[in-house]
Formats: sequence, C-alpha cells, structure tokens
Amino acid sequence: MKRIALVTDAADGAGKCIAARLAREGITVVVTAGRPDVAQHVADELAADDLQATALALDVDDESSVNAVYSAIEQRFGRLDILVNNAGVRGLEAAAPARVEDMSLSIWEHTLNVNLNGTFLMCRGAIPLMRRGRFGRIVNISSHSARGRSALPDSSHVASKSAVLGLSRVLAGEVGQAGITVNCVAPSYVCAAGAPATEPVPGFFERSIGDSAVGRLAVPADIADAVAFLCSDGAAFITGAVLDVNGGAFMT
Repeated sequence: MKRIALVTDAADGAGKCIAARLAREGITVVVTAGRPDVAQHVADELAADDLQATALALDVDDESSVNAVYSAIEQRFGRLDILVNNAGVRGLEAAAPARVEDMSLSIWEHTLNVNLNGTFLMCRGAIPLMRRGRFGRIVNISSHSARGRSALPDSSHVASKSAVLGLSRVLAGEVGQAGITVNCVAPSYVCAAGAPATEPVPGFFERSIGDSAVGRLAVPADIADAVAFLCSDGAAFITGAVLDVNGGAFMT
C-alpha cells in the first residue's frame, strides 16, 4: 500500500528536498506552503518527474489552517502515514541577532508559535489519522543549536527547538504502542547550494565549517536522507531519538 506523507514548508530548501526524497521512495507526498501557488508549483515539479504529489496551503501556527489541511487529507486519502514537521523560523529573521535582554516579546512569541506550537498542532492532528492504520512516522526538525551552545544569539530559536525535543520524547511514549514512531532530526546550518551569499553574523560560516569534522556546511540532501531513513520500515524500532546531522560538529 502506498504511503501518504505530509511535509510542512516544502516550498524550497530542505523541505522541498525532503518532499522529493520521499516521493522517490514511492510515497505520495502532500506538499504544503504558506501560499497555495507556491505549494502547487512544487507539486507540479514533482509530477513532472512522474512522482506523486498534491499541494495544500498551510500556516502551521494557525489552528484553523491545520484543521483544514487534515480534513482535506482525510477526505482524499482517509489516513496519514508520515508527518515531517519542517516548518520553522529563526528569531533573527525578523531582526538583527538579539541577546535575551534585547529581544522583543513579539519576535519571541512569533518564533515559539511557529516552531513549537506549530509542531504541536501538526502532531496532534496527525495522530488520529495514523492510528487508523496502526502505522506512523513523525519526524520533527529540531536544530543543532538545541543540542549544545548556540553560535548565534538567538534565544527564541534555541528555546523553541529545545522544546521540540522534549515534545517529541513525550509523544513517542504516548503513541509507540499504536505503531507510531516520533523522532527528531537536529541539523546544523543548512545552505541551499554551494557557498551561501549572506551570513547571520560575520564569520559564522567559517566557524561552522571549522567546527565540522567533514569540513563543510550541511546541504538539503543531508537532511532529506536522514528524514527518509527515520520514515522507513527499517526505523521501526527507533523512537524518541535525536539524529544529529551536523558533520560531526556535535558528537555524543
């Protein structure tokens, strides 16, 4: 039976790469993005490669939007097998990198709403659809910065991604006997392709490459391969785990 997967924020970068990687495994992928035309464009690109995909608009921090997406999936497919919570923001996207004492409450709240509340809403909605088939794979994207000292003064991002780790562990314990696994991928900074054009802070890329045992930054395919493994039948006995994808910058 063909699996059904939902990938949040699959518009570009790692999310788009994850969607394509799962589709190449024969999985039907529900591609989501904030704008319906963007989601449809990605789905059309996958379809052009003879891959199965459908598009839906989604704002993960909007409960009504999340409910609408799950209603559409239930009506069309009757179930959901895989959820990849890729959608996320950094607090420094809205302003210059800020220390805790300088961060505005609005940026703090927005980052936690998307990264943590959005992950919660997506997980909550997916579980009933996964229970029907007694199979489920939930992969939440955390961050390298939640696993050690952050290289950036970005407390809202670190706090939210650290909370995703805790949420995932709790959820793994709740749904394991229903055949559902819940794991995290914690990537280091991901560059789209080649050398990134701009740095969050001066010298960030040089330091990040220096910290990596393999001497480079992560690329979207690195994240997609890790996610695909955790979604596979071969990962059935792995749950509540964190897969660090950082080139050896953080070792346990």
